[in-house]
Amino acid sequence: MTTQKLRIVVMNGQKIIQAMVNNEWETAGTIKKAEEGIKPGIYNIYLAKTPEDKKQYEGKILYVDKENEVFYQQAGKDFIVHQLNAINGKPIAGKDVAIEYDGQKANLTQTDALKKKKVLKI
Repeated sequence: MTTQKLRIVVMNGQKIIQAMVNNEWETAGTIKKAEEGIKPGIYNIYLAKTPEDKKQYEGKILYVDKENEVFYQQAGKDFIVHQLNAINGKPIAGKDVAIEYDGQKANLTQTDALKKKKVLKI
């Protein structure tokens, strides 16, 4: 896995992957359509933490990096970097999932983000 400093910029329905090169952000790869469900913003995925055993992470998958065999998930305000070969299931960017670790393997299950939203009735 490369130790490159990466971030994702999402705006106007487009997704740009940027890498830090000589203290400047440069676009890495092509500009692509952002997956449905990923909100506009700047996601500093270089701050991603490695997952802990016996812990569950719920949140949206932001980016699947097939080249480095990892994918990034936003769990609350944190970013988690998961190994593709440790997951049973196929991570899809833009989907809300729960990932629970048991040793070196993890189970991926789809979650419904709408059920978690609080509704204020007036």
